[in-house]
Amino acid sequence: MGPPFVGAALPVKLGGTHSWNPLLKNKNTTGTAAETTEETEQPRVVIDFDVLRTYAAQNFRDLGGHPAANRRRVRAGRIFRSSHLAEVPPESPISRLNLRTLVTLQSRAEVKHLGAPAPASRRGVRWEHIPMGDEWFNDQGYTEIAAQPGPDHLALVMHFRRDWRRFFKLLAERDVYPLLFHCSAGRDRTGVGAAMLLSMLGVDRNRIVADFLESNLVFTQVPLTAGQLDPVFELIDENGGIEGFMREVIGLAPGELAVIREDLLED
Repeated sequence: MGPPFVGAALPVKLGGTHSWNPLLKNKNTTGTAAETTEETEQPRVVIDFDVLRTYAAQNFRDLGGHPAANRRRVRAGRIFRSSHLAEVPPESPISRLNLRTLVTLQSRAEVKHLGAPAPASRRGVRWEHIPMGDEWFNDQGYTEIAAQPGPDHLALVMHFRRDWRRFFKLLAERDVYPLLFHCSAGRDRTGVGAAMLLSMLGVDRNRIVADFLESNLVFTQVPLTAGQLDPVFELIDENGGIEGFMREVIGLAPGELAVIREDLLED
């Protein structure tokens, strides 16, 4: 698999065989021999924020409409996902959403460089910033390198369990919908969050994967693959299903799952 997309704010190692990512720029490694050696031992990536900025308000969709277990369905118009929202064109459907809650999963550095989400300034919108990836970003946009990279999208779950707990506890609050959540590209952090949520709501895994891969319509150069969610699904199964996973891995109480299902499912 190629390097994880910048939207994931994950460790990225330069060199080797990987897909070209239009949002990553190789850092200039000119300098002293010591500096060059350090660069070799600690490769870095520079995020091309200028390119990433052009993807504002894209990769947007309603997670409603999916058939769920027990002949139920995810409510339409309740929960949405998107790329970053530093700018929202007037023609975008996001500009017409009557949001109550906006959840930003970008690191603080990403928000600093790209800008705060525009809908956060709307009257009546509650903005919750749950910064995922602060330890991998600095003001220049570099990412750290993990010594032993693992399955990237599973790492998004395990590294940020506390953040996901905060996210799902927010979803279990009353009167937070309609709600939109997003990261920078809206495909990795947001995609994993959507996969966990749709699993909780009883949506078939084939449909969950199809929603995950829909991001490839926007980001064609570095396509996601169905197999990237497999380690997440395996962890869910290892915990006896989604209830055990949400309880043991994420830390959500059964009553909180019940509230989310009540608010987001319909007969």
